[in-house]
Amino acid sequence: MAGIVSLDGLNLNDGVNYFVMANGINLGERQTTWEEVPSYAGVSSVQVNVQRGALIPVTLPMMVKGSSLNDLKVKLDELWAKVESTTSVTLVVDSESFTIVHSTRPDTVERNQQYELGYIAQFTLVLTREPEL
Repeated sequence: MAGIVSLDGLNLNDGVNYFVMANGINLGERQTTWEEVPSYAGVSSVQVNVQRGALIPVTLPMMVKGSSLNDLKVKLDELWAKVESTTSVTLVVDSESFTIVHSTRPDTVERNQQYELGYIAQFTLVLTREPEL
């Protein structure tokens, strides 16, 4: 996935500190279905928009890179502050915008301290978004 991925203004795919991997990204299934209902005005049946109310998981396989262990911790803490916000935040993926309502840090964050360019954390970020209208 090349392009803009941001979480409340934090660029998650800047290509320097934060990277969203192309494989494994899932923005969730669209939750709008169309159902036919009878028309009582004497015209043929019409379709109405039916929205499901369940929250939708969004998965973003990520890598965060720092120049030192402390630098990596600062970058992760900045990300966790957005992820664990008590208010809803906005996720923008290319031109689509989603309202994220509840998320937590990943259970596992793999760290590679031997990487030649610096310290790396790899994980899958799972955010929960509201269904589209």
